[in-house]
Amino acid sequence: MTDVRLPKPGDAITEAEITQLLVEDGATVSEGDPLYSIATDKVEMDIEAPASGTVSWKIEEGRTYDIGVLVAVIS
Repeated sequence: MTDVRLPKPGDAITEAEITQLLVEDGATVSEGDPLYSIATDKVEMDIEAPASGTVSWKIEEGRTYDIGVLVAVIS
């Protein structure tokens, strides 16, 4: 299992909004596939899957979370 945590896209950034989940819960992804999109006051970016497997989301689209929060588990 691989934990997917909200990355820190910049030094002064402490939280980010999950703007879009790019795969369904329970879907299979390959390492490097776009997984979800985030937005902060400074940047918008897609986050890639760090591993291959089945995605289990732990967050909701459209909400803001602290950097480092568990976003998903890939098993």
